[in-house]
Amino acid sequence: MSRQFCSLVLLCILCGCGGTKTPPQSTATGSPPVEKDAIATTQSVSESPPELPAANGKSAEPKAVATEETTKPAPSKKDPADKDDKEISIQDAFREAQMFLRKQDIAGAVEVLERALPGNPDDINLLFTLAQLTGRLASADPKAPDYPKYLKAAEYIRRGLKENPELVENPNVQGLASLGYYNAACALAVEKKPEEALKVLGEAVDIGFKDLAKLDGDLDLEEVRALTEFADFRSQAEATIKKKAEEARAAILKGVEELMAENKPFDFDFKLKDLDGKPIAKADFAGKVLIVDVWGTWCPPCRMEIPHFVALVKKFDKADLAMVGLNSERVRDEEKALKLIQEFHAENEMNYPCAIAGQDTLDQIPEFNAFPTTLFIDRSGKVRAKLVGYNDYELLEIIVQKLADEKAEPAVN
Repeated sequence: MSRQFCSLVLLCILCGCGGTKTPPQSTATGSPPVEKDAIATTQSVSESPPELPAANGKSAEPKAVATEETTKPAPSKKDPADKDDKEISIQDAFREAQMFLRKQDIAGAVEVLERALPGNPDDINLLFTLAQLTGRLASADPKAPDYPKYLKAAEYIRRGLKENPELVENPNVQGLASLGYYNAACALAVEKKPEEALKVLGEAVDIGFKDLAKLDGDLDLEEVRALTEFADFRSQAEATIKKKAEEARAAILKGVEELMAENKPFDFDFKLKDLDGKPIAKADFAGKVLIVDVWGTWCPPCRMEIPHFVALVKKFDKADLAMVGLNSERVRDEEKALKLIQEFHAENEMNYPCAIAGQDTLDQIPEFNAFPTTLFIDRSGKVRAKLVGYNDYELLEIIVQKLADEKAEPAVN
């Protein structure tokens, strides 16, 4: 059975697309856009990677958190087709890998990055990038996954965590590692090593894997489930997953309290036209909790967050929550920008309005420097929280619920 490796890229998965992090867990941001398939060239943990070509398969989890480079790497003088085994610098390796990725050649990108590994064996950025790309390469053929590559990807992850054990607390690294270890366990099971596979499954659960349905139903794990000790493992895994979920929610709740307590109120207003040319303004949503998502169709973390907002609109009563997307596109022609947004809006079944925001609107946001930036406005019209970067659904839901439970302050005459 094949599985898709989670779409994280580079150590830049640790922070956000070119902006400052905003607590409690803002994990990916976008700053002024770069070319779609650019990849980071340094060990900065405050930039964002681009999307990679999608890989078919299974076991993908929707926690891709990444950021985009704010500066474009200089073009390499080397033809990416000119492959050799000579060791190269890490900067050159990333530049050449970028060229391969633009051609959707993941194998070529892995090959050139591996040439930088002997001289940079402890580089976390390089190790995590290789882990992600090698895992995606393993999933390239859904009918014939390359199981040895799953094992190789997991080894890169282990090496990265050995260099910086503190990263095990980072939710993005947890997503990369938990799925990477799970896939490695399946590879071991296919190699008729069920005992070793069970041990690695334990590593996956310990670092955050939580899909019990896969443990119960993955055909690759049949021999693992046949082990006498699997029943106890399954029970312990369920208890661990439940405990981690409770701890994670408690941490998010605490973070939200701190975020709102530290938030400095600021005035924010908009009067624009939506995608159909109809007027739309902040005043239209008076008395409701309003989420304003400042985003762009060019921004991978922005696009990744859209399903969360769609789900929030579906969950909360229309009397309690309203949602508006304010777009800043890299296309200068407004008609072309409008068409881009309209197509994306329809294709992704977005159930809330969007509008193109000018710089005057964005300038109202203090220290605005990255996409997505999300504002949470309470029933009284006050901006109560600002998040920069991609965020998990649970965090967004908790903020909305907290604001929805509040009563609007009476208007002052």
